[in-house]
Amino acid sequence: MIEKIILGTVQLGLNYGVNNTSGLPSKTDVHNILAIAQEHGITQLDTAAAYGEAENRIGEFHSQASIKFDINTKFEKENNFDWNISLKQSITRTEVSRLHTIMFHSFESYLNKKNEIPDFWDRGRNILFDKIGVSAYTNEELEKLLDDDFISVVQFPFNLLDNNYQRGAILNRLKDNGKEVHTRSCFLQGLFFVEENSIPVKLRPLAPYIKEISSIASSNNLEIGHLALQYCLQNKLIDGVLIGLEKPEQLIQNINWSLSRLDESILNQIDALVVPNIELLNPSKW
Repeated sequence: MIEKIILGTVQLGLNYGVNNTSGLPSKTDVHNILAIAQEHGITQLDTAAAYGEAENRIGEFHSQASIKFDINTKFEKENNFDWNISLKQSITRTEVSRLHTIMFHSFESYLNKKNEIPDFWDRGRNILFDKIGVSAYTNEELEKLLDDDFISVVQFPFNLLDNNYQRGAILNRLKDNGKEVHTRSCFLQGLFFVEENSIPVKLRPLAPYIKEISSIASSNNLEIGHLALQYCLQNKLIDGVLIGLEKPEQLIQNINWSLSRLDESILNQIDALVVPNIELLNPSKW
């Protein structure tokens, strides 16, 4: 299942995540993380122009590496960005000849630039990039991407709470329309690992569901991270699963989890978890 893992790099360029206690990793740790990823067959990195030093740090690694990662990055966040400049800057920073996938940072950004997509498809595809994608949040946004043939990759949250109950129907429709599906927030920014009394006040309504996840894991002698990762990896409709981390040992742990599949009956218990207030599952609202 490791071939489905996409290494997210926001934590390699920014101090990010509700359960990140170590801050921005050192350059040495970043190099070690990327080297371990390559050694174990991870071929894609997910990054963005807005992820602090992430693109530059990838470039520093690539400058010394014999093999380079496929880079999925996102345009500048500003709505008035020049796509040609943004693409070329990302290519230069990451030290690749062209980008694997270039993504809009949000559905709003996609809408603001939608009329320009045919132009940069004609002028940039197979020269500056291979695919165009959109990073979305809601099922409503995903539904509006279904029939856009220029958009071949969609990325959105999927995890133990933002689960198959919430996303199953749109997942099927996306695959029926030939979209490549990447999911993120596998660990919900680390929230699944936070002790109950340390959950941020705004997210306290999620505590009972996190407790239930812990119960499912413990009753099956599983670590929560193992459960969370396999829940995403074993979904046949998902092509790539983003994971984020800030320490080499965390990557090694994730690799070990990826090698051990879980019984479907355990995953079915997760599908039965229903969070009524889906706004709480959207990290952009935190």
